[in-house]
Amino acid sequence: MEFIVVPIKRHISYPFIYKSKVETLHREAEQLKNKRLKLQQSVDEATRKGEEIYESVNKWMIDAGKAIEEAEEFIQGEEQAKKRCFVGLCPDLKTRYLLSKKAEKKALAIDKLRNEGDLDSISFRPRLLQIVASSVYNRDALNSRVLFLKQVMDALRDPNKHDRSVWNGRCGEDHPSKRELRRIQSEIADVLGLTFDVEEIPGRANRLYERLKKEEKVLIILDDIWKQLDLKAVGIPFGDVCRGCKILLTSRSQDVLSREMRTQKEFRLDVLQDEEAWSLFEMTLTDAKDSELPPIAAEVAKKCAGLPLLLLTVATDLRNRESYAWNDKLNQLSVFDNEEIYAKVHSVLESSYNDLPSNEVKSFFLLCGLLGLSNIPIRSLLKYVMGLSLFKHISSVKEARNKVYTLIDTLKAKCLLIDGDKYGFVKIHDVVRDTALSIASREQHAFIGTSGSELMEWPNKDSARISLPYCDIEDLPEGWECPKAELLLLFTEVLSLGIPDLFFKGIRNLEVVDFTGMRFVSLPSSLAFLSNLHTLCLHRCQLDDIAIIGVLKQLRVLSFAESYIVELPGQIEQLTRLKLLDVSDCSKLKMIPANALSKLSQLEALYMSNSFDRWEADGIRNQGNASLAELEYLSHLMTLEIQILDANILPKHLFSNGLQSYRILIGDGWTGMEL
Repeated sequence: MEFIVVPIKRHISYPFIYKSKVETLHREAEQLKNKRLKLQQSVDEATRKGEEIYESVNKWMIDAGKAIEEAEEFIQGEEQAKKRCFVGLCPDLKTRYLLSKKAEKKALAIDKLRNEGDLDSISFRPRLLQIVASSVYNRDALNSRVLFLKQVMDALRDPNKHDRSVWNGRCGEDHPSKRELRRIQSEIADVLGLTFDVEEIPGRANRLYERLKKEEKVLIILDDIWKQLDLKAVGIPFGDVCRGCKILLTSRSQDVLSREMRTQKEFRLDVLQDEEAWSLFEMTLTDAKDSELPPIAAEVAKKCAGLPLLLLTVATDLRNRESYAWNDKLNQLSVFDNEEIYAKVHSVLESSYNDLPSNEVKSFFLLCGLLGLSNIPIRSLLKYVMGLSLFKHISSVKEARNKVYTLIDTLKAKCLLIDGDKYGFVKIHDVVRDTALSIASREQHAFIGTSGSELMEWPNKDSARISLPYCDIEDLPEGWECPKAELLLLFTEVLSLGIPDLFFKGIRNLEVVDFTGMRFVSLPSSLAFLSNLHTLCLHRCQLDDIAIIGVLKQLRVLSFAESYIVELPGQIEQLTRLKLLDVSDCSKLKMIPANALSKLSQLEALYMSNSFDRWEADGIRNQGNASLAELEYLSHLMTLEIQILDANILPKHLFSNGLQSYRILIGDGWTGMEL
């Protein structure tokens, strides 16, 4: 009786409990809808961070959406159950029975689906795709390069060899300059999706080493090696330790590769032969095949000695030029014989420099070379040119930004600059940079140290622009006299490098100062001597007491980008001439004194991406943290990048005061950078 009566009883009850079944379905559908909505918010946030959503999550979202839609359609059909047969004298039991049974089935399916939505993780960070600059010429037309690439690729497939090298002693293709260990580690880690939980180089090397050993196949290219590089110090496994790790090195010196790096196989990249050299030269000239070239064109191309950089530069210079310009260029190239390659390249590059249309673009080009970097942050260039007043009749950040981009385009058209490896960067060939430095030292009394080399002597008193990019410096001088210096760039990774208290006393005419990668318990008191300082950059620094910046009344640009700083000093409110403030990527910044930002009445650009997010919700206060309401008092503010946790605290009138460019992140995480 138990096996017969109970099932019959359950079926008989369906017509009489259909309302309960439909209500249960409605409740389950609402719960599933709420869960799907919350998950959708998490998915949207992960997508904004650049993360990939798991396929199982996408499938669940689709299934849940379909189940909710079907349930709502079903519930709407409940009205049919209210029909009564025989003109409403009795209920339609058959319809109620079917509705009740379907409602129960759908409710059970939704309950199961809702439980499956308890996901521990919904997304993952994809590996970064490396940005490879597009070729400046059609490689298919240069058969020697195609064959050379095939040889290298075939060698890389050899399982018994772990490193290869390419060398060219005659200045051919583009090579970025040597990067410091930390930069190399970071670039490799970015592609692997590895985040370092330690700061010191040896600890980072260990993390990178263990991570690379897990890769079955990985190719690491170290471009333009100038001297021996300790792979273990970087964290790159090689040899039998990790046979899946292949290493490709490039250098201008065969000795560096064969003797110092002890590579297993080497390839020499020769200059282009006459036919290919002419092909590259011809392609570079605009519409060359459809226009008549001067009779001496082939002779000019031949004088370039098969050097791609020289061919590109000369051809670019001669686009749409008259015959006398061709003859002059031929005469210039004929002064050297084929053994004086570097002299010839520098001579042609200097000729390109002389042909630049204005002193403005010339000075900007020399500044690009002075940084001593291969990839140059465009935003840094903006900060420097504003501090040096490089552009006449330009005072606003917007006008300076537009001018910077215009000059970059001009230099790109002359093949003196190319696109950077990352967004927001521009790149300068190391040979082009050498030429710029040679000119700058002659025309602007510029001094630049060599990256990675010991600084043997300090710039003399006539030096006007000084750049020390990652030089080996033990101590900074106390009584250094350099009264004509207007720009000082000092990049380092040595946090222990200290600055004497009277360091700035003898260089008090500085207009731009950039200290990158240093630690300051407190800024030197002699900073007060810099009454003409317009730009102060303390990038990737560890900053404690920096209250003295309040004395720098002439500051137009103040930047703490990527620095370890917990609190901005209240003295920042005294910088009433400040036009650009950059505290982006200061993830430890927790305190900005209330009412300080509102005093920066001339501020035009405020960069705070991936940084401070503890904004007060109310209006301006006299204590506590800063509020977004303070930004409404900045009548000149045109560019804004900020991060907030709650959209409701955004001031209503923030976007009605002339704001033209803004990026506002609501929530956690930040990607990308703009000028």
